[in-house]
Amino acid sequence: MSWLGRWLLNPSLHTWAEMESSTFQLTPFFIEVDGVTVQVVEVSKQQLISGEVWYIVSVKVIYKGVHSRIFPMFVKNIADLKNKLKVEVTKVKLIDYSYGLEEVKRLIS
Repeated sequence: MSWLGRWLLNPSLHTWAEMESSTFQLTPFFIEVDGVTVQVVEVSKQQLISGEVWYIVSVKVIYKGVHSRIFPMFVKNIADLKNKLKVEVTKVKLIDYSYGLEEVKRLIS
């Protein structure tokens, strides 16, 4: 397997500094958050007038075979992305535990 394949498949190798220094990213790629697959479809770097850098990350949650719609997340760094993805995954799991998979399908797809 190439170094790029190992990098994409192993999130522990990712650092935000690498993402900032690179101008070309191969998307989509998949990451696992709390046992749920998340597809990162697109990442866009935005710089505010104040000079602060934000990233718009388009993601899709795949939970028990149910694919969500693609939705944007506005994040400052990789830790912020992980925290926000954990919140989204927890919401989906809570809906499943409370109302069942049919309700998850109805709400997220």
